[in-house]
Amino acid sequence: MERDLTIMIYGAIMGVVGSIVSSLISTAFQFWLARREEERKQGEAQRRKLRQIHLPTDEEVILINTQRSNELESDAPRKAAETGSLVLSSFISGALVYRTNDPMLGFAFAACLGFLMTRWTIRRLRR
Repeated sequence: MERDLTIMIYGAIMGVVGSIVSSLISTAFQFWLARREEERKQGEAQRRKLRQIHLPTDEEVILINTQRSNELESDAPRKAAETGSLVLSSFISGALVYRTNDPMLGFAFAACLGFLMTRWTIRRLRR
């Protein structure tokens, strides 16, 4: 009798848990569908907006060119800082790996460093 009661309670609990899980999955799926539909509507609105031809005035062209030249000028310090940070962190990481004398850690570090250098080289060649 006790065993039957335990099995019934266990079955009821599993039924409730299954119902909750299926409700959560269904709700998440509905939210995903709604978000996807909203993104589709926004994309269509943007495409409709882009279809309208807008010819900029002379002042707008001058403003756009000024902004682009300012962006190009401010890009150089940022790239220098990124490169310096990458070199410094690589040097410090390499020194720490060298001090541990662990061959697997050294191999992992060399693989990561090789990946970064290869990615950087490929980006430079594509430009």
